[in-house]
Amino acid sequence: MGNSKDNILQSIREHKVKIENVRHCEGEAQSNLPPDPLGGEASYELTNQFKQSLITAGANFIEVKKDSKELKQTDPPILHGNFGVAENGAIWLEDKDLSNRLSPFIVERLTVSLDIREIVPTMQDAYRRIDLKQTGFGVFISGPSKTADIEQSLVYGAHGAKEMTVMLN
Repeated sequence: MGNSKDNILQSIREHKVKIENVRHCEGEAQSNLPPDPLGGEASYELTNQFKQSLITAGANFIEVKKDSKELKQTDPPILHGNFGVAENGAIWLEDKDLSNRLSPFIVERLTVSLDIREIVPTMQDAYRRIDLKQTGFGVFISGPSKTADIEQSLVYGAHGAKEMTVMLN
């Protein structure tokens, strides 16, 4: 007999199989769902949760159908996000994708492109994706820079971008 953690994980695995079997049997019930750009109900929910987290963090988002190579040729530059986190709208940026480590912090309007297939549910999932041996610098960014004083006056752009837009492609 395993420990309680193993028992809980096994119960979750069994429950997941039962749910998947029910979904396969229902067939037509799934056709009423909105179209999922990633091909799965969970990823559709992750994308929506990520969008809501961006809004909560004060960021904007737009959905684009451009190739990320085309986006890199714009001026001011559009930074490439490696992956996003649905629970808080954070996006992981690495120095290999930045012309300068300061670039996400010195612009007034920060624009980041992100492949919606690269959204993970939680920060724990995000930390598992980071390989510190492969990067010299990395940062999570979630919305524009903001600070508040003791009187609860919220100020955007105090120590970074005043505005952030995420281009989901």
